Amino acid sequence: MNIRNFIQEKARRNRDKVYLYFGDLRISYEDFNKNIDSLAWGLVRAGIQKGDRVCLMLPNSPEFLYSWFALSKIGGIMVPVNFAFKKHELKYILNHSGAKAIIIDGTKAELVEDVREECTALRLVISHRRTAMNTILFEELKENAASGSPPVPIGDEDVAAIIYTSGTTGPPKGVVHVHRSYVLSGQAFLRRVPVGPNDRLLTSLPLFHVNAQFYSTMGSLAADASLILIEKFSSSRFWDQVRRYKATQFSLISVMVRMLLNRPQSSEDRNHAVEWVNTGGAPKDLIEEFEDRFGVKVIEGYGLTECPLVCQNPYDGVRKPGSIGLPTKYPDPNTTFAEMKIVDQEGNELREGEIGEIIVKSPIMMKGYFRDPKKTAETIRDGWVYTGDYGFKDEDGYFYFFERKKEIIRRRGENISPVEVETVINRHPKVLESAVIPVPSDLGEDEVKAIVVVREGEDISEEEVIEWCKKELAYFKVPSVVEFRDDIPKTETGKIARSVLRKENR
Repeated sequence: MNIRNFIQEKARRNRDKVYLYFGDLRISYEDFNKNIDSLAWGLVRAGIQKGDRVCLMLPNSPEFLYSWFALSKIGGIMVPVNFAFKKHELKYILNHSGAKAIIIDGTKAELVEDVREECTALRLVISHRRTAMNTILFEELKENAASGSPPVPIGDEDVAAIIYTSGTTGPPKGVVHVHRSYVLSGQAFLRRVPVGPNDRLLTSLPLFHVNAQFYSTMGSLAADASLILIEKFSSSRFWDQVRRYKATQFSLISVMVRMLLNRPQSSEDRNHAVEWVNTGGAPKDLIEEFEDRFGVKVIEGYGLTECPLVCQNPYDGVRKPGSIGLPTKYPDPNTTFAEMKIVDQEGNELREGEIGEIIVKSPIMMKGYFRDPKKTAETIRDGWVYTGDYGFKDEDGYFYFFERKKEIIRRRGENISPVEVETVINRHPKVLESAVIPVPSDLGEDEVKAIVVVREGEDISEEEVIEWCKKELAYFKVPSVVEFRDDIPKTETGKIARSVLRKENR
């Protein structure tokens, strides 16, 4: 099934039921679908055709959802852009994807204007707020629309989205997902947690990432449930929002678990309707503390942009805190879903307890990296995605994450390429070279540390390096620590010896 048919079926089944809670808005399934159809017609009139790539640079909002699904209804391809990105980050994605249009929040108009002339494929800028630049207004596109969806043929294997994820040795890679993957992920989510029509799923995770798309949004639709969309996570407001909207489930990343536990204890901590919480990557002791304090059950899982919904602890079986669980199942027991192995460097499967690379296979894995057949071939081998993560399996078949084989830095729930940050720092006229590594954070993830070698005769401060990065990089990529050295250790082939630097900074 494709996304268009999936949404239309849900709208027919749940016409008057509230699907979306956002701020003071309450939007029914039927009105949700009508808003999508109206925008779909407007995009067609504006010249968007099947196969066109359209960037979305929007915060969590109904407009993001309408834009995503309107594109799905006309065969357009969504290219979500991190809302925190700066000029060179946005320009890269616009150019690499060949985006014909971008849909923005009005606050990003100046940023888009700065890159517009350097993005030759970009033809349309659509804003849901009036701006000084030449844009098409979002609401005007929805006016005078015909009923129903535009009659565009859409197949289950048509591309639905290209989601950019940080690369270890270069610029971000565009992960290609098709319509079928989104629908199957929503249906499989029903086996991840016990969710049904009476549930309200809350997410404050960004819609430009896989989690909020594949799990919270598609999962709530598959369950005929309701989605509570929060624009941005706030640890001080979170539980009040949970109570206000009567949420029954929510998703968090590990850093949010720590932030909520760091809040002062309150007599209201267990005053809510939540039973199940989805997360991943949090240490065992934190999971147990979170469950005990807030009176919830935590489902730990594992997935990646290239292959979401890989595995999780079973809600109807033994949950092992600290484990990423068992391969994901599908509601139909006759349908094979996720498969997992732990392998050595030659691809041979290892025995229980032995540490090796996690490889996965699933009907919702990516089709490949956009315009990058070499990286695709390196990652997908014989139908398996080589994750670049190390792990092991116990005697009961439960999998455990051990460490990242890749050099990615994980901070604020985002993946950061060290090379990307180094490239920005190295452009500073006073810098000879740099190396960027992760260092431990009090919140359990990574902080970004830059090791900098200054050009002979020059002088530069830590603050100057940080301010330089702030101008070029999204906030979560900016180093919080800068160390100056006379040289940076290298391997025999002249590459940065990151393993040496990591050991020194543990």
